[in-house]
Amino acid sequence: MKKARVRDISCQCGQLLARYRKGGKGRLVKMFLSRIVEDPMGIFLVEPPLPLGQDIACPSCGKRIATIQLVKGQPAAKVNRGGVAPL
Repeated sequence: MKKARVRDISCQCGQLLARYRKGGKGRLVKMFLSRIVEDPMGIFLVEPPLPLGQDIACPSCGKRIATIQLVKGQPAAKVNRGGVAPL
């Protein structure tokens, strides 16, 4: 089993959004909130936790980058395909 890699997740505008432990191959589809290593903008790991269905927007450009959903019983940010820069 491969070890998860920590990747920088950025908006299309270039703003760093998070550092995330990504497992598997391919593009970023979802981000389990428990795997977010660093949230420099404070948009994912907030108290109280974001409710299901909540959209997350880039603080710099305002573009929608993800929506909070349950994936495999865990809260995750389901990534808007055009919202984040390719890895």
